[in-house]
This record gives sequence, structure tokens and C-alpha cells, in this order.
Amino acid sequence: MSKKSLLLCLVTTIFTIISVSAYAGALDGKAFVGPSGMMGKDASETDEVRFENGQFISLGCKEWGFGYGPYLTSAEGDKTHFVADTYSDKEGRITWIGTISGNNADVTYLWYKKGAYAKPEQIKWFQGTSK
Repeated sequence: MSKKSLLLCLVTTIFTIISVSAYAGALDGKAFVGPSGMMGKDASETDEVRFENGQFISLGCKEWGFGYGPYLTSAEGDKTHFVADTYSDKEGRITWIGTISGNNADVTYLWYKKGAYAKPEQIKWFQGTSK
């Protein structure tokens, strides 16, 4: 799949999630640990993501100054879709788009370099299991 097609798919998913009943805090207390890497490539790192008090955080991205960001969810059967944005004063924004199903998290995230928000610098994936 081309980057352009992937981006179109992700943007469509974001708008679908937002247009469906959105709830903040539905995933609070959940944490997932697992591999992460560049889209289309093998894992290159391990990350832990958490949902706390209506906020989302990636512990692996803290070292670059990314902190907590609010998240929204929508339910589809036994799946919960979410979207979140986290920010770093130095590095820019990461948009997180994922699905939680049982004890598994399947997430795509797009890093937009500060000042260059038209096109993501990197598109990555994360697949975690409940901690």
C-alpha cells in the first residue's frame, strides 16, 4: 500500500472514529506493552502505552518530550477504537490511531515534525498485549 493510500485510510478512520459516539476515559486503567517499528518493517523497539484519567501516553516517546494527550474512543462490538494526539515542544506531534480488542492493542502512529504538519515524517506501528 502506498503512503498516500495509507494516509487516506488513516484520515478516513480518524473521521469515522470521531463521528461515531466518542467517549473519553473508556480505556482508563489499561496499559499495553509490545513491539513497535516503521510501517512495513520488522520491530525495532519495544514500547508501553497507557490510558489514565482520559489521557494517553507512550512511555517510549517520553524521552523526546512527548507527554500525555487526551484520547477519544468509540465502540464497535467487542472492539474499542481510539485516537489521540501527543505533543513535544521540540519534536512536534504524534497522532495515534488504534483498536483495542480483548487484551490486544493494534496501533498506527504518525509523527509530524514540528512546523511540518502537512506530511508525517514517520509512520509506525505498535502491537501490544495487556500489562
